[in-house]
Amino acid sequence: MKIDPTRVDELVARPSEGLNVEIKTWIKLDEAIGIVKLVRAAFALRNRNGGYLVIGFDDKTLLPDLKNRPSNSRSAFHLDKVQGIISAYASETFEVGVAFGERDGRDYPVIVVPEGVRSPVAAKSDLFSADGKALIKVGDVYFRTLQSNGTASTAVARPQDWPEIVEICFENKEADFGRFLRRQLAGQDLATFAEALRQLGLGEQAATQPTRNDGGSVLKLMTTGLRERSRALLDEGAERYGRALATRKLKPEEKDLVEAGTWSVALVIDPPKTDELPDQKFKSLLGSSNPQYTGWPVWLDSSAFADGSTHPEVTDGAWEALIISADGWSKHLDFERFDPAGKFYLRRNHPDDVSDKIKPHTALEPVIVILRVAEAIAVGLSFAKALGWPSEGTRLGFTFQWTKLKGRELQPWANSSVYFSAFGKASDDEVTTYVEIPVDTPVAAIAPSVEKTTRELFVLFNGYRMPGNTVEHWVQRLIERKL
Repeated sequence: MKIDPTRVDELVARPSEGLNVEIKTWIKLDEAIGIVKLVRAAFALRNRNGGYLVIGFDDKTLLPDLKNRPSNSRSAFHLDKVQGIISAYASETFEVGVAFGERDGRDYPVIVVPEGVRSPVAAKSDLFSADGKALIKVGDVYFRTLQSNGTASTAVARPQDWPEIVEICFENKEADFGRFLRRQLAGQDLATFAEALRQLGLGEQAATQPTRNDGGSVLKLMTTGLRERSRALLDEGAERYGRALATRKLKPEEKDLVEAGTWSVALVIDPPKTDELPDQKFKSLLGSSNPQYTGWPVWLDSSAFADGSTHPEVTDGAWEALIISADGWSKHLDFERFDPAGKFYLRRNHPDDVSDKIKPHTALEPVIVILRVAEAIAVGLSFAKALGWPSEGTRLGFTFQWTKLKGRELQPWANSSVYFSAFGKASDDEVTTYVEIPVDTPVAAIAPSVEKTTRELFVLFNGYRMPGNTVEHWVQRLIERKL
């Protein structure tokens, strides 16, 4: 399994629990209690559609557990050992990966559980303690779920968890079917597809269904209104960023981050909520429900960061944070707002302008663009579902914007093995795009929305058009945690 080392390093440097990330102190895999903790966590993450198990940290303080550390962590958590235990108890075998991140000169294991569950993973064998107590029972289905206070935990699935488990499995099967159709229909026109459906008797009802111009007009009006609200949020977010930045005294090494090009996203969920407050439960729910697909997640919760200036604060009815991290290998500038009414804003620097691998202000990494757009859409969907928006009638409007593009070239400098045929420099300095999707869109089916969002950006570079199958490939790698 290919594992993103940046994601592993970030998890070890800044551990944070969520529905897709579980933190455990050191466990002994040759003891029953250690086996139980590994099996429960791995199964729960698999049924949650993948995630990470970070070993060696206190889940309350998030600090390294130095007292119980094994003499050789790489041997204690060797892949063969971890995989063998999981396979011995899993009703359906699934592959896991093991990577190690370094902190203060010590290695910490991160067990990676991929997405793609099609049917719930249950325990196929019992495990008893020395006194005969059942620690794992045949048929147990574990799940990462939210407690009443918005924090994530692992437990045997409860009745209220099963609709979500079934939905996750169904969405993965549906996504498989969607990818199959897109591959088969590549290069085919819609008329040919419609005729094929008609011959199968599947298209007759649609062909004879009368067109409702009034309904179309209403839908168009709703779409326009959501687009305008999303664009207004983008402008408001930029203004608030300027105000927050004006209050911050910048260090010399932070100025490069501020002067870098940026990409921004404004998400508006419709219909809005009018009676919600930005309380701690709301913030905890967002932190727990963020899938954390990458090393520096979109809309991350910086509450646990050592630098207090990065911590979110309630400002004008929403949580707001300005994060400037210019130290070490991880250089980031994020400004973000979380409004319980259903408005989320993020502004972030181009990594192309702060990396040692490429000259600043000369390139735009297309793979990173695809991954970040996909992550923003996926996280937005996760937020809307976790916050209780109904599956019927809820739509998400995303406005994206990229700045300081003029003179840049598309270069996959962070993915040097990727062949790329784009040439030419951008002549426009800025581009803004919009995409709208229903809340019940499966995460595994967002690739067309990502392609739609980025096509106007990529075309600035001498008319380049990113192939749809390339976009789909990278989106799938992201959500399967196989970067």
